[in-house]
Amino acid sequence: MREKEIFTIMCAAKINLYLGVVGVREDGYHDIETLFQPVSLYDEISFCRIDKGIELSGNDETIQWGESNLCYRAAEELFKYVNYRGGIRIEVKKNIPVEAGLGGGSSNAGGVIKGLNKYLNFNLDQDELMGIALKIGSDVPFFVFGRSAIGRGRGELLEEIKGIDGCFVVLAVPKVKISTEKAFKKLSLLLTRSESEYKLRRLLNGLDGFPESEIKTYNSFETPMEVLYPELHSLLVLLKTGKDCIFSSLSGSGSACFAVFVKNASAARMLDRVLDEGYFGVIVKPVNRTFDIYK
Repeated sequence: MREKEIFTIMCAAKINLYLGVVGVREDGYHDIETLFQPVSLYDEISFCRIDKGIELSGNDETIQWGESNLCYRAAEELFKYVNYRGGIRIEVKKNIPVEAGLGGGSSNAGGVIKGLNKYLNFNLDQDELMGIALKIGSDVPFFVFGRSAIGRGRGELLEEIKGIDGCFVVLAVPKVKISTEKAFKKLSLLLTRSESEYKLRRLLNGLDGFPESEIKTYNSFETPMEVLYPELHSLLVLLKTGKDCIFSSLSGSGSACFAVFVKNASAARMLDRVLDEGYFGVIVKPVNRTFDIYK
């Protein structure tokens, strides 16, 4: 393959500025309300055409790069939808920690759907892409949607919002991995819809006045995961004590946590503390889209 035939897409991580679980559905999934915010930590996915089939590989040996991988499934569902008979080679360079509540796998799947739609000139519209995304996973439609959003239902009912801006976010990940399925099994307390709506509206009102206003957030998984994983509790305590920290929380069902700062110097001091304690850590910024495409 000539270099000019390689197509690359950068796939952003997300944090959940809010996450309330409000019920159990008849299909076994949970109803949630959440606030998705893309951030500037990216995986890189490259595509090139081959004669037939789907070839998937990646730089993380802990990940299974076979037919069960979300990227493979995304390509498979997309090809089935358009009746595509050609082939594709997909290579993934991972930077987003896995099983950490940062949406790396879902972001990659969304990147495959969006990237192949453009690269192979399928010309599917947004609704078609969103329908394919939902077959892969509950968070995948958000990444195809592509912007900061409130998510309801399984997370696929999306309402665009402004999101957060003008700040620095310390991402920190303890040495534990939490599967979403396991996290939901440990979840015993569900918010009522009115409780969740009140908490979410309170956060949105705070974000409207950011950074001067007080901001209170919530994550239904935070307390049960702290009980289950003492290391996670210690990390959250560390972040909450950071000087000039505006607010902090667990992201998704964990194990990644985040703390928001207005000043880069304050974020840098917290990052030093996070790294000194042996956690993975990085400073990121909020961004306004989930993908950047490069030919």
